[in-house]
Amino acid sequence: MLWLKFDGDGDGNPEPRRIALSDMKVSERFSRATRNVQLADGSVLEIDDAKQLSRVMAAAGKPDASVTRWQQSWRVVIASLVISIAVMAAAYVWLLPVAAGQIAHSVPQSWTQALDTVVIGQLKAQDSLQSTALSAEEQERLSARFDAVVASVPNAPKVKVYFFKMGSLPNAFALPGGSIVFLDGLVKLAPDDDALVGVFAHELGHVQHRHGLQILLRSAAISGVAAWYFGDFTTLANLAIVASQLKYSRNFETEADDTAIELMTINKLDTKSLATLFRRMRDYGGHALDAEPEKKRDSTADVTTPSPHDHKAKGPFSIPEFLSTHPDIDRRIERFSAASKKP
Repeated sequence: MLWLKFDGDGDGNPEPRRIALSDMKVSERFSRATRNVQLADGSVLEIDDAKQLSRVMAAAGKPDASVTRWQQSWRVVIASLVISIAVMAAAYVWLLPVAAGQIAHSVPQSWTQALDTVVIGQLKAQDSLQSTALSAEEQERLSARFDAVVASVPNAPKVKVYFFKMGSLPNAFALPGGSIVFLDGLVKLAPDDDALVGVFAHELGHVQHRHGLQILLRSAAISGVAAWYFGDFTTLANLAIVASQLKYSRNFETEADDTAIELMTINKLDTKSLATLFRRMRDYGGHALDAEPEKKRDSTADVTTPSPHDHKAKGPFSIPEFLSTHPDIDRRIERFSAASKKP
């Protein structure tokens, strides 16, 4: 029981009243905010001294909840924050990759192939992908070389190669369902077909390890947490998603590079050709690749000589590796060169 004093006659003369604790509902304590005490008859008391009320309630046998008391201690709050960050970091570093990897390998390929169809259809509808300018003979020749690589891989995933054009952009990419897209710009820039086979082996590594699907699953998980944490702040949530994928993407690219080196070695192909292609991609920097196509297809060209576009391609600034989705290109060139079995 508590003894409370009320203004009984309206003239300031207090009237004592005994009230059972069970008839009182006390609001939670928030720092120095006013607390409300609701009585069984509907009366509400406003208490300015929140800390003193807690002491009175504790003396009467009804202390604040443990969580409420912890909230008043900055040491406990900081410790809780540190523990929460540590748990989230551990889940991000260890739990999320393992879970995404296991789920990705259990998803039927028919589902991911359907996703590929939708993605390619959208890219074509948006005119992001245009019809290839490569001849049918060139497409068939490259496809045959790619098929030979697949045949050398035990239990290889099913893949389908597409040739498209995206301006003069030199690139290739793999979709989660096994669709591998080669752009004309990359074919023109390659010193020989062996380099393109190396690129195909790299993309096959992405398909084999289901990197694309793992990224989708991780993004979905992180976007859910970001939406819950940031509420309607979609920009911050999207930033969290993008930042979370940087390290994963670099790891995946390195793993795919390992696959490219392994398959080129098995098929007795010189990895220096792939190093040459990467060096050209670095030196040309995405500039007009339609110029001098004969030189770009000549495997004997001195690609180590800086091109006229070098100062523009590299520029005074470069993106640090930790802010890039790909490993440093010079390191990749060194790896492909070092893996060569030829002097």
